[in-house]
Amino acid sequence: MAWTEAVEKLWNMLRDHRPSLYPMEEWDDLHDIRISKLPQEGLDSRALSNAKAVKAGLHLLNESLEASHKLSQELHTPLGSYWHAIMHRMEGDYGNSKYWFRQGGAHPVGDALQAAAKARVQSYAAEAFGSDSLKNRLDKLVSGPSWDPYLFVDIVEQQVTVVQNELAEELLTELQWVEIKLLVQYSFQQTGGHSLEL
Repeated sequence: MAWTEAVEKLWNMLRDHRPSLYPMEEWDDLHDIRISKLPQEGLDSRALSNAKAVKAGLHLLNESLEASHKLSQELHTPLGSYWHAIMHRMEGDYGNSKYWFRQGGAHPVGDALQAAAKARVQSYAAEAFGSDSLKNRLDKLVSGPSWDPYLFVDIVEQQVTVVQNELAEELLTELQWVEIKLLVQYSFQQTGGHSLEL
């Protein structure tokens, strides 16, 4: 099975799973095996690098932080830095996450992510989160001109370590899921793949 078809098949298994903000173990260890065995024959050197990015993202959808980390560490590109940053945020190493977001810089999926975040945050009532501080940060996140990954790290940290509100957890998990899906899509397109169904 060729790269494109194999990724699409695995994507269809993983795309609806919303990984935790702070996963403790992989969701399905068989998916890790499937990801590692994705065929890469016929990909040129640039596509091979981006194939690692696709795999890093699929591992994050599967909540497999260590496997994702191994791949993103090998990618000395802005895209690799972005995957590296998300992985560290998910493991709770928030300062290191911000470092890798700085290394990656602004990302092409930022506009789409900002639009999705704005729509989702506005669908929640202000009092739903039980924390004015968290709500204010969310309002600031979606009112800015572009996606602010550093502010999102701060919001996730506040939720995970202090607020622990069920509705905030639901919203932030949804935003993280959209972020990962958009990045997998972008990474896959860099390998020559077409649009995946989001």
